[in-house]
Amino acid sequence: MKSVAVQIFGSEYYVKADRDDSHVRDIAGIVDRKMREIDEQFRQPSSTRTAVLACMNLIDEYSRAGQEESRWVAARLGALTDRLEEVL
Repeated sequence: MKSVAVQIFGSEYYVKADRDDSHVRDIAGIVDRKMREIDEQFRQPSSTRTAVLACMNLIDEYSRAGQEESRWVAARLGALTDRLEEVL
């Protein structure tokens, strides 16, 4: 495992990672952008509060994307099942 330096919300962090540097930097970029977006909207008194709100927003986005994908898969499976029943 190697240590990768990343910049998030004006601070430098060293993250131990077994993946390539670009993957770690991509993730840090997502976190940095979300923290800056939250800071612009809500102007929190501390970076900790900004980080918590950013984390909650990112998890909400991730959760919604998973739910949408699950609905799509269920609909697709339903359609395929209907087609199979027609054939049989």
